[in-house]
Amino acid sequence: MNDTTPPSLPEKDYLKIFDIIGKLHQCRVKQDLRLVMQNEIMPFFHVQIGGYAWTDLNLWKGMVKPAQAIDVIGLDPSQWPWANKLHTYLRSLLDISHNANRPVVAHDVDVPREVLQKELKRFVEDHPEFNPSDFVGFDTYKATMCAFDRENQIGSGFHRLAPNDAFWTPREVRLMELLWPGFSNTIKRVAIQDKLQTYKALITALEESATPLALLREDARVIFRNAEFQAVIPVDAGKFLPKTLRELVEQKITLQVPDRLSDSSIPPMTFYQHKDTAYRLNLTQLHPKEDNSESVWLLRLQTSNDSYTALHRKLQEASLTPREVEVAILAGDGLEDGDIAQRLFISPSTLKNHLKHIYQKLDVHSRTQLVARLRSSPEAAGG
Repeated sequence: MNDTTPPSLPEKDYLKIFDIIGKLHQCRVKQDLRLVMQNEIMPFFHVQIGGYAWTDLNLWKGMVKPAQAIDVIGLDPSQWPWANKLHTYLRSLLDISHNANRPVVAHDVDVPREVLQKELKRFVEDHPEFNPSDFVGFDTYKATMCAFDRENQIGSGFHRLAPNDAFWTPREVRLMELLWPGFSNTIKRVAIQDKLQTYKALITALEESATPLALLREDARVIFRNAEFQAVIPVDAGKFLPKTLRELVEQKITLQVPDRLSDSSIPPMTFYQHKDTAYRLNLTQLHPKEDNSESVWLLRLQTSNDSYTALHRKLQEASLTPREVEVAILAGDGLEDGDIAQRLFISPSTLKNHLKHIYQKLDVHSRTQLVARLRSSPEAAGG
């Protein structure tokens, strides 16, 4: 642990991240996102291979399931199946991501890069049919930074290959944390549109889903809702959502296009209480093929009884600020004060003030009590 005050991030770093977020928001199709990844994100983080995939961290405990690649830059598509299998062997990073709640982890910062070489060796031993010389970058693979969006089940990996031996730094982890909310939201939006080329296909998919889903205009007027959504919130097509839900949707739409870069990497979740059930709102903007056509929004209602969502709901109901949520999560993950301050690029005195407010809001009096409160079960959290 280092108790020295971490340096502030340079203004040019913030400006670059905000510039990339603006370009991500303009992405409409998979190729748009690929160009931003290839021309902006990968050069900024000095990586040779980068990609994003559908993934579910909740599946990692006790079982192994490969991610479903959406796109990978720097690797031939014929090698993606091997990359998916290799992904399941990066247990050191994945275990931290599963057991912790911070969105970004990296070799050199969270795990020694020497562990990676042991994992690669095990992969080769378990797959005698695999020829490392046929896989681009396998023999020169040095280190990785991963980002995970639990809410949308999206992951992204950034890989450095020799001769790029540069170590990952807390600065780069922090910058990815600031970029990640906008980046993951764009991945989700583009990936959905890639699979659902027309709204007709989308409506068919909505009808078959067991999750409450609705297609909305930007003014929160319902275009279509499936039977599951109708059972929770009876509303006819062409009508507006109920007032409270409509206001929450409008607020969430506004947050999709921020006018400045947030100093927190964890955007607040939006909850809608309906009778005895609290639903988390998941909103995705979809753009039609025709440039002059109106964009629409896909609204998904998700129950909030999983541990990750229950934790965030608990912290938001206690009126923690976004920065206090970040601090609380890192403290709950077991990081010491010096490590938290360095990771967030704040001074020890600022961290001390944040912890003071967190203790007051959560009615705890020690780090032990704070960790116990944060790690309590969803049932306990709701009580």
